[in-house]
Amino acid sequence: MWSETKFAILVVVVLVSVCGAKDIGGRNTTALFQNPIWDTRWPDPYCYLHTDGYYYMPRSENGREILLVRSRILHNWREAESVTVYVAPPGLENLWAPEIFYIGGNWYMYFALDNGDNANHRMYVVRALNADNPMGAWSAERRMSMPGDDFWAIDGTVLEYGNGRLYFIWSGWPTIDAGFPQNLYIAPMSDPETISGPRVLINWPSYPWQQHGASLLEGPQILVNAGRTFVVYSASGSWTADYQLGFMGIDNMADPLISTNWWRYDQPVFWRNDAEGVYGVGHASFTRSIDGTEPWIVYHAMADPDAGWDGRTARVQKFGWNPDNSPAFPRPSGFEALLETPSGE
Repeated sequence: MWSETKFAILVVVVLVSVCGAKDIGGRNTTALFQNPIWDTRWPDPYCYLHTDGYYYMPRSENGREILLVRSRILHNWREAESVTVYVAPPGLENLWAPEIFYIGGNWYMYFALDNGDNANHRMYVVRALNADNPMGAWSAERRMSMPGDDFWAIDGTVLEYGNGRLYFIWSGWPTIDAGFPQNLYIAPMSDPETISGPRVLINWPSYPWQQHGASLLEGPQILVNAGRTFVVYSASGSWTADYQLGFMGIDNMADPLISTNWWRYDQPVFWRNDAEGVYGVGHASFTRSIDGTEPWIVYHAMADPDAGWDGRTARVQKFGWNPDNSPAFPRPSGFEALLETPSGE
């Protein structure tokens, strides 16, 4: 049950969010919100801001469906429009971590599926049948693999690099039945639906903070700033309180298919905040405020350190940049923290 204190905080937040703080001209200058941005479980949130003024987030439903949700505001998705745009055919299930991209004038979604056996998780892609309407019909799924290089794969994302070259980055096993470690791999793409060359190992769990629960790296996400390219990834078991973010990068337009061209930071950059009851922060994505002026991180976390996968909810926070143009992330905030809404909302 809600305590009187929590109820009072909620009333204040609602009033401030609606009314804002007024300057002497009577204009709204500040509005506040509290995480989470959705009231029920939402793991692995991936958020994309399109030129049409909508944020898009695909959500895995029932292990076999993708619910595509869109909103004009980032900090509250409770009243957002949503539609089921994909249902896996019989024989495929355990749909994980869908991501949506707009590449070369069309929409694509990438996600993992298996046949009921986790060892058979592989990456798949679907394409919007109407490039002007991602909330409409989508193609059948297409498996993304190369002959002779068909290993366990999840959490695929696309790197658009340099002059538009495409690369696929994902979490995979070193051999067909390895189980662990989970490493990060990259491979070239000939188009948004096709991997066109062998994979290259670019990162592996070599530090203790990457090995809580299991030795794994997953959830790679691209972040570009001032000409620098970063991959922010999740480390340790996603079911643990110590699931957290690390990052790596490549500079000077070096060839991303040469492993030694990637530098790897040896410390976590976003981790649990016991003081505010935030645990298992990970599997983030990145977007901007609706007016384009602020960078925001979208991530999941648990309010209970022992909640596991079922306790993950989606949250957002503003972040900044270090003097070297690398991301400067805040400490993850708890449910009672009052945060300023994204600029332009």
